[in-house]
Amino acid sequence: MHVIRNNSLTGGGLLTVVRKEFADHLTNRTSLVLAVLLLVVCVLPFQQGLAGYRYAQEAYADPVIDEWGFHEPMLGLPNAADVYFPLPEAISTAGAILAIAMGFDLVSRERQTGSLKMLLVRPIFRDEVITGKALGGLLALTAIIAAGIAASVAVLLLEGIVPGPDDLVSILLFSLATVAFLAFYFGLALAISTVVPRTGKAFLYALIAFFIFSAVIPAVGEVTKDTFAGAHPLPGASPSEREEHQARLDLIESVVTVFSPQWNYKLVAASALEPRLTAYSFLGGSWVFLPDDGSTRPMDALAWFWQNALVLFLAPLALFVLAYIAFQRMDVR
Repeated sequence: MHVIRNNSLTGGGLLTVVRKEFADHLTNRTSLVLAVLLLVVCVLPFQQGLAGYRYAQEAYADPVIDEWGFHEPMLGLPNAADVYFPLPEAISTAGAILAIAMGFDLVSRERQTGSLKMLLVRPIFRDEVITGKALGGLLALTAIIAAGIAASVAVLLLEGIVPGPDDLVSILLFSLATVAFLAFYFGLALAISTVVPRTGKAFLYALIAFFIFSAVIPAVGEVTKDTFAGAHPLPGASPSEREEHQARLDLIESVVTVFSPQWNYKLVAASALEPRLTAYSFLGGSWVFLPDDGSTRPMDALAWFWQNALVLFLAPLALFVLAYIAFQRMDVR
C-alpha cells in the first residue's frame, strides 16, 4: 500500500521542525554560551590581524631602513581580507566543539526521554524530522557565523578600513568555508546521535571522532612523512632524487589534508582570503605565493585547491545522508 502525502501538510511539517530546531539552538543556554566563547576566542586572532594590517600599511607607506642603510623589502598594499587570516586556526577547534555540542543530542535526547515517539505519531514524516533537525542546526550555525562576520566588518569600518569588492568576495568565501566546516562536525554529531541511543555515549563518541580527525590523522601524516618519504636529500643529491622526495611529500600532504577536516578547512579558508596562495604545506610549514602584482582574484586560489573545496562542502552532505538512512531505519519502540 502506498502512502499518499498531502503536499501542504508535508511542507508545513518540515518548516515546523526547522523553525523549532532553529529557535531551540538560538535559545539554548549551552549553545549560546559556546557561541559567545567562539566569538571571544576569535577576538585575539582578529586583533592580531588588525595589527598585521596596520604594520603592512605603515611599511608600504614608509619602508624601514635597516642598520646597513638598505630599505627592507617593501610589502604590498594590504587587503582588508588579510585581517581574517589568523581566524581559521581558532575556529578549527572552538568552532568544531560548538558544532558537536549543537548536534550530539538532537536525536538521542528525544529517543532517551521518549519525546521522539510522541513526535512521530503526529502528522510529520520521518524524513521531515531528520531533515528539519539538520536544516535547523545548519541555519543556526549560519546565523552565528553571519553575526560574527557582520560585527567584524563593522569593526573594520570603525577602524577606517573599507573592504573593496574583492575583499568582500574573499570574506564571503571564507564565511561559506567556515559554515561548511562547522556543518561537517554538526553532521558528524547528528549521525552519531542517530545511531547511539544515549546522550552521554553520543557525546563521548563525537569527542573521540573529533580527536581522531584533529589530532590522530595529522600525527599519522607526520609519521608517514618520515617513514614513506624518507629523510630530506643531502645537499649533494641529484635533482631527480629531490623531485622524487618532494613528490612523495606532496602525495602524503594531499591525502592527509583531505582526511583531516581541520587542515582541509584551513587550506580552503586561507586560499579564499589570500588569492595569491598556490601551495600550503602543513607537514613542511611552507607557503608559496604568487607575486603581488594585483592581478589575482579571490576565485583564483580556489582553482588551485578545488578538490579540497569540493571535499569540504560534500563531506557534510555525506554525513547527513548517513544520519538520514539511520533515522529512517531506527526502531523507536
